[in-house]
Amino acid sequence: MSYLVYSGGVANTGPLWIFILPSIALFINGLIRGIAVILAFIALISLLMFYPGEALLATSYPLEFKLRLLYCFITVSALSAYYEYARETSYLHTLELSRKYELLSRLDPLTQLSNRRDATNTLEHEQLRLARNAETLAIIICDVDYFKKINDSFGHNAGDHVLVELAKLFKHCSREQDTIARWGGEEFLFILPQTNISHAQDFAAKLHKALEQQQMCYQEQVIEVTLSMGISELKPEQSIQEAISIADKYLYQAKQAGRNQTFPQISAVKYDAADKAVTG
Repeated sequence: MSYLVYSGGVANTGPLWIFILPSIALFINGLIRGIAVILAFIALISLLMFYPGEALLATSYPLEFKLRLLYCFITVSALSAYYEYARETSYLHTLELSRKYELLSRLDPLTQLSNRRDATNTLEHEQLRLARNAETLAIIICDVDYFKKINDSFGHNAGDHVLVELAKLFKHCSREQDTIARWGGEEFLFILPQTNISHAQDFAAKLHKALEQQQMCYQEQVIEVTLSMGISELKPEQSIQEAISIADKYLYQAKQAGRNQTFPQISAVKYDAADKAVTG
């Protein structure tokens, strides 16, 4: 482009091609680098055209032409830069909205835990990993005992408060690789990678103990909250639905046995500090 300004081109019309430069520079380089290229080009052609005696030009232009060419180029460049700025801003805004909506589609709006859809996707992903690595994975289905009674006695806002506080407790007690989901209503699902049933029961006992030590209050009213849990282990050859059904069966047994407990109850195996199995 600078050569066309220098030489004049055919019948001194070469400089007219410079008006395509702003859009090309901004498209290829983006807003910031594109503006830098445009400013450098403006400085270069200004030097060529306005150097004393047109000593740097191979042709000659009237002063009026040079001024109008420069003013028009600056105007077109400014409009192109504004358009690129608006385009980038709109793109980033759309990207952020897409990210937020994608996140919302995976989260329960009340507890900010994974929702049922996200938990199902996680289970499918973990099942494929189990098949490759022959690892263990435990599933815990957890239900809040007498949750309807909490709603009836203290109100639905109190029930929502209990669910939110439980979600915080669960996150605090879990590992980074664990997934906690609101499975439905007052039910929660724990997905525990690299965890067998015995370790899952240790984790469930940890939740029971943490809940016992945390007083659940709403508007200065103490709410007694307990949990019933059922555990199963997802095996590579087993379907996800089958593993969930087993955990559901044990959850039902825990409720039938009086609630506030976890099934299956494994008492024959304990774990020392080094996580090595010892017969108890």
